[in-house]
Amino acid sequence: MPLPIRPTPEEERLLEKACQRSARSKSDIVKQGVREVCARIVRGDKTPYELGADLFGAGDLARPHADKTKRAVWEKLRDKHRRAR
Repeated sequence: MPLPIRPTPEEERLLEKACQRSARSKSDIVKQGVREVCARIVRGDKTPYELGADLFGAGDLARPHADKTKRAVWEKLRDKHRRAR
């Protein structure tokens, strides 16, 4: 069954470059792309964002140092960069 698609100009340029570099037809490349994306969805593969989601975000705040001098530097830097509340 024919499936018409309407790529954006940017997608069209990207497809043309891929065809030239791989010496394959547009149809072959689009079919392979559809197979790969559908297979990933069916298998339930996680996206790169989903894999690293626990690594993104604000994280923990630095704790003050036990050494007096280092603690004083830490406090000055903390005060300098503290967000306005």
